[in-house]
Amino acid sequence: QCNILSLSLAHWECVLQRATLVRKKLSVRGGGGWRSGTLFCTHFRVAFVPKDSPKRDENTDLVFLEDHDVALASIEKVVAVGASRTKVVTANSTLKFAPEELLLYCKDFQVFCFLFDRLTPDTQVMEMTCAIARAYQPPRPGAVLAFQNSAMGSVEMKQFLSNRQRDTSMNWFEAAADWEAELERTGAVGWRVSGINERFEMAASLPRFNVVPQKVLDTELKNTFAHFSDGRIPRWCWRHPSGADLLRMASFQNDIYHERDDVRNLEALVFGGQRQCVIVELVEEMPTPADIHVARTRLRALCLGDVSLPVAVPDDKWLSTLEGTHWLDHVRCCLRKAAEVSRLLREGHLTVILQEADDRDLNCVVTSLVQVMCDPHCRTVTGFQGLVQKEWVMAGHRFLNRFNYHRDRDKEEAPVFLLFLDCVWQLWAQFPSQFQLTVDYLLALHDSVHLPLFSTFLANCELERSRHTKHLPQCYTPVNGWREGLLPPGPNSLLDPPLPPVWDWALQYSICKRACFIQPRPPAAPRPPVLNGNLNLSKVNRALGSVFLLSHGTFSCPPQLLPWRAGGGATPYRKSHRRAPSAEESPAPERLLRAWNLTDASAPTPHQDPWEPLLPLLLAPCVGLWKECYLRGALQAQPELTSCHLVEQLSQEVQRLKEALAPPSAPKAADSGGERRVQ
Repeated sequence: QCNILSLSLAHWECVLQRATLVRKKLSVRGGGGWRSGTLFCTHFRVAFVPKDSPKRDENTDLVFLEDHDVALASIEKVVAVGASRTKVVTANSTLKFAPEELLLYCKDFQVFCFLFDRLTPDTQVMEMTCAIARAYQPPRPGAVLAFQNSAMGSVEMKQFLSNRQRDTSMNWFEAAADWEAELERTGAVGWRVSGINERFEMAASLPRFNVVPQKVLDTELKNTFAHFSDGRIPRWCWRHPSGADLLRMASFQNDIYHERDDVRNLEALVFGGQRQCVIVELVEEMPTPADIHVARTRLRALCLGDVSLPVAVPDDKWLSTLEGTHWLDHVRCCLRKAAEVSRLLREGHLTVILQEADDRDLNCVVTSLVQVMCDPHCRTVTGFQGLVQKEWVMAGHRFLNRFNYHRDRDKEEAPVFLLFLDCVWQLWAQFPSQFQLTVDYLLALHDSVHLPLFSTFLANCELERSRHTKHLPQCYTPVNGWREGLLPPGPNSLLDPPLPPVWDWALQYSICKRACFIQPRPPAAPRPPVLNGNLNLSKVNRALGSVFLLSHGTFSCPPQLLPWRAGGGATPYRKSHRRAPSAEESPAPERLLRAWNLTDASAPTPHQDPWEPLLPLLLAPCVGLWKECYLRGALQAQPELTSCHLVEQLSQEVQRLKEALAPPSAPKAADSGGERRVQ
């Protein structure tokens, strides 16, 4: 590394433009106010070096971005503010005035505000503004690859990344032993890890290893993939301490002929060793990826406070406009569905299957939320990272297409993962003492999504990641011969660049910032022992092979729920399984949900069973706006006279009223020995 006026540059990084006598507006969390310094633009970042900043020690850990930097790839809009006009500057723009202020609107809801001094030459100001506009939006294709090479393209950096050790405290779910460890941790019996998809021949979007019922052999399992969309068969995700199993799968292929042996194996996959199965269909009640994308776009336009827009939302309409984005509606919908599934699993000894058409979006959201609600391990930092690895990365969520890093998948773009992070924040806001991870951690993960440097988010499935990072075994098929896409790279091919996982936080944050990712939390209680097959027949009518559909909060037994039971084919399989009784004859599953009312759920007490699910309040006032994330940019873009946003003002007013109404003798939360609610 080398230093130019205290700016630490990598050997391959060059400065495109520099402007002196610049002031940067600090965030509220950073203390507010302004700080003087020098502004730089490289082909990787916009860097601000404060005046009298200490020289960086070459022996300190390398981080991609310093505290005052912004990556070019995360910039969404460049706005130049003059004395009497405002202009959005693009790569092809012609700037005819010297800006007094420069605003960088980012995809992660941050806004970087720079104020130029009157003594700064106008030519320098205009050249800096145009340089940033050209650098963040290059006209040539392959902008993401150029950005990655800017950060990690040198031999020194590649060597540095290849020598880094992975976090051994978390489960990466990349090997069979990782899945075996999860089965042991959850106490799941009757399941095994299958490597039938190790060469990705059965299902290209599934991981190499999947957990299936122990009694289904690989030779029998091979014929079941064709009965599900894209080969995404029912797979085990998690076991509740009560003995219930959570599975996920894609939609059935109804037009396939069902052989007798196939039906027996399909029944074993669906029921997973239990006597009753509930299929939770997510398509009808949940928002589509397109709905999520539209809501997120509206939310960003509302929260950023863009000064370049001619019309602003008045304060008295702000909250109604927020509700009109439907983002909070989508958050409530996901939490409500996850709470329903959590209540079902709590009763034990049944199989709950989440079904989605392609099993790659909403299934990821709900199955992850269920485990965060029910499993204390998933509320720790390492447990949460393992959960994302299991239910998102290895399960084949289309991160690359959904985040549209290459800007060539506009119709597929949808921030489904960011919706999940918002849902987790809602749980944290209502149950802060139940989490080890903090808001700073969630915010860091949210911001990392917009930095296309991590293998975690730059592929759509494990197969795609393997093509870029590993030598895959050759795969021969009688029809196609050697599979070209799976051939290992040649001796002269260079994996360029070596992309690190997002969980390598030391590449992004200092030790002090990483220390804020964790908060004290009492150790989790051991899982209560559950004997497999110890059925509580008093609660549920355990008809052999009974299957129900949960939709819109009610149970039904449509005849076409399992295609092989609806007839069709020359020899329908009936053997020992009989048709499920009607909902009127078996009302027991209805009682599983009726016993718990979402609107009556209350926060857990300190002495509550730690394995009780965290059921959130879903009324409108209880599902709030993640203001630490969504409003931080608006506060920086506003004039300095406006100290806080309308929502912040209302929050402060509510807090003042609470303090005024509190009895004088009531002890403060910090002195009562209770658990303090983290703000």
